[in-house]
This record gives sequence, C-alpha cells and structure tokens, in this order.
Amino acid sequence: MNNDKCKSSIVPEINIPNSMRYAFDQLKTPYGIRDLSARLIYCNQAAADLLGAKSPADIIGKYDCEIDNNLFAVDGVVDEFDNQYKRVIKTQEQFSTLELHPHAVDYPYIFRKMPFYNDNHECVGMFGYNIELTVYSLNDYVKGHMPGSLLLNKPDDTFTERECEIMFYRLQGLKSKEAAERLNLSLNTFNNYMQRIYIKARVTDIGELREFCEKHRYNRYLPKRFLTRESINFGDSII
Repeated sequence: MNNDKCKSSIVPEINIPNSMRYAFDQLKTPYGIRDLSARLIYCNQAAADLLGAKSPADIIGKYDCEIDNNLFAVDGVVDEFDNQYKRVIKTQEQFSTLELHPHAVDYPYIFRKMPFYNDNHECVGMFGYNIELTVYSLNDYVKGHMPGSLLLNKPDDTFTERECEIMFYRLQGLKSKEAAERLNLSLNTFNNYMQRIYIKARVTDIGELREFCEKHRYNRYLPKRFLTRESINFGDSII
C-alpha cells in the first residue's frame, strides 16, 4: 500500500462516541475502525491481541504495513487487505472474507467489513470485526494452496454459484471425476459445466482458467455451500 499517497490525501477526522468505545472495549470480539486512508484509528483489546500488540495504543494510528505482526509479513497480505478496504469505501456495501493465516493466527476467522458513517451520513471510513470459525480437521482432498483471504462475496456475476463450486474443486487440484463425485454430478454433466466455464472465461484449459481466476480473484472466492454457521464444509468432512 502506498502510505505516502494516502497520507497526502484529505482524510476527514472521525469522531467515535465514547459510549461506542466503552461498549466495544468490553467485548471479546475484535473490533476496529479505519479512516479513508486505511489508517487504524480505533481498536479494542481483542483486536490488539489478534495483532500481537500489548494494548490498542501500540497500534492505533498505524497502517497495516507499520504493524509488527506475522500476519502482515507475508507477501500480498497488506495489498489484499488494502484492496478490500477500498472496495468497502468505494461501494459503501458490506463485505466479508474468510481469513486463513496459520502462520500468524491459530484459528480461521470471518472478517466482516462495512462503511463507517458520520452524523451527516457521509462515509468517513471502514468498520470491521472478526468472528472466530471452528476448525475440526483438515481435508486431504483440498490439494492446492488456498489463499489466506477467501472472499465470501463473488467478485462479479460472470459465473453462477454452481459454476463457482465446480471451479473451486478444480482450482484446489481435484481431478474432474473426484470433483464430480463431491458434487453428486455425473462426469458428463461435470464436463459440460467445465466447457461452459471455459467459454465464459474465454480459455481452453485448466491452466488458462487458473490464470483467469487469479486475475479476476475467483481463486479467492469460497462458494456459499461450503460455509455453514460454525464450520467449513466441503462434503464428507469439515474443517
């Protein structure tokens, strides 16, 4: 993230009511508020704990890249989070992701983000909080390297939800036959879906499809059928 550019922009101040601060300070769920430049202007102790800080004062006023934590040390994480912050502020719509960062956080969590408004109903920042997700066991059939930040909202409307389910399995390294069995489809039906996917993406093989999905962020999308309220469910077992 280009912090110099952010800092040079005109960023309105955010006034957080003391009653809101007191309420969030008492909660064990991590809460945070960022201004339009993505600078952290408030977080409670639970958020500070998540980011490895002794107290909120140690990280308030900082950008992600300035926070000393393993979560932001991996290439691409800061930029991905910055893109998500910008999306919320630009669209002024809620946006959720499933975060998997075993190198920094002991559990997966859902990161919900939404615009933060002032008294004049002007978007002056982003409000976010985390929900811990229960993990039971690892599926050995998810063979690929899943990105650390999984989108819970489709990037666009190019593909149907069913097509996204099929792509998810193929992008994770499953063969067509195995993926078809997971989705209770015949191999012929599965292959027909794949052909429609190739046509929509204007590609001819799985390698080109993978590149297309990485470019358009479909490699980060987690289809809704796999996520229940308290676990990730891929079919025969859950993680």
